[in-house]
Amino acid sequence: MKRPLLIALTACFAAVAWERWSTPLQAAEPPNDLLLAYYYPWYLQGDWSRHAYAGTPVLGKYGTDDPKTAAQHVKWASDYGIDGFFTSWWGRGSLTDKHLKAGLLKASNIGDIKFAIYYEAFGILDRVDGKKDSIVDFSKPAVSRRMIADFAIMKEQFFAHESYLKIDDRPVVGLYVTRQFRHFKAAHIAALEKELGTDVYLIADEPFIVGRQRRPETAENSSVFDAYSSYNMFENANIRDDDTALTFMRREVMPVYRAWAKKKVLLPGFMPSYKDFRGNKVLPGNAVELGKIIELMKSLPLKPVGKGVDRIFLLTSFNEWWEGTTVEPAKEYGTGYLEVLRDAF
Repeated sequence: MKRPLLIALTACFAAVAWERWSTPLQAAEPPNDLLLAYYYPWYLQGDWSRHAYAGTPVLGKYGTDDPKTAAQHVKWASDYGIDGFFTSWWGRGSLTDKHLKAGLLKASNIGDIKFAIYYEAFGILDRVDGKKDSIVDFSKPAVSRRMIADFAIMKEQFFAHESYLKIDDRPVVGLYVTRQFRHFKAAHIAALEKELGTDVYLIADEPFIVGRQRRPETAENSSVFDAYSSYNMFENANIRDDDTALTFMRREVMPVYRAWAKKKVLLPGFMPSYKDFRGNKVLPGNAVELGKIIELMKSLPLKPVGKGVDRIFLLTSFNEWWEGTTVEPAKEYGTGYLEVLRDAF
């Protein structure tokens, strides 16, 4: 009885081995690169009078509380290589809060992209410490309390949404101009996460082209966050008369990004052009030069962002019409910028 059993087992193992080794080995799926674009849900239908605007959107003077407008934005994003929107948020009851919930999150195709909250920390928290002085002082308990309260609202309203971006199973939140935070420590993040009952993936706006922020070794808050980026590396005094967005990024921004990429998880931010309503110098751009800027960003030796996500690139912006950094289709340039993004990403 033992010999037939042995023969049968040998035949079985041989069949399994043949199936295993005759089947082509499947390579592990490579980690994804993501392109996120800053998104601004703060436009009122028909009333774009608060500032001057650089460019004319093909959708006209739209309202970002319109789900159909938002659906078109999502379609452009998904069709042209933008994986998600980093959406500006000024707290519960703000215009951005109302429009995000009424517009983007009600878009019929919101499932086609991801979104994450870009917390306007600098603008929200600057006054909470008792004075508006361009410094956010976390030695004042009221500042930390307000930030925790705002994150609790984010969790309540957004984190469970099926399209909310997560890294390592943690909801992603960006923080605007953290380089103006003072007395901010890892303990503040620990207290926030304990109160939330949720770990969050925090992207800080720290690198900058002047002063201590040029290098992580001397930057204000370079040891407490998960990843680092820069919303806008614009500095009026550093712009030459013949600069374009490309020449400025190459000369002023790339050395800073290289320094940060060596030490930290860097999510490089880039912009196609810059023309604001404040009267600062202009950084002109075009689709061809945007392609070259993206090549610069991709040349950086970037560290992996998290499980399944290799690199993230942050585009300033999809629709910040006040500062002329837009790639949203305009009468002046059509879908030219979006076509570059589609080919690059």
